Amino acid sequence: MAVTPKPKTAKAATVDIEALISKGGGTPGEQIDKEKDGTTAIVLRLPANMLDQVDAVVKARAVRIPRHTWILEAVHEKLLRETDK
Repeated sequence: MAVTPKPKTAKAATVDIEALISKGGGTPGEQIDKEKDGTTAIVLRLPANMLDQVDAVVKARAVRIPRHTWILEAVHEKLLRETDK
């Protein structure tokens, strides 16, 4: 049976634990607040076939734009239609 030396332990981190705890963090609600430029990041779930359609329409444009911009335009157009009633 081979004998191996005891593994060396890592040096303790030189972090001021009390300062880290006092710093704390934000609550989930604070993280959802608007960013500095007034926008809010969201997660958008689309069916794969719908995303394929969006990508095809975006790719077919004469002037290429990002998918994100196309979706923003689509939401804007829908909001205009819904609020003009």
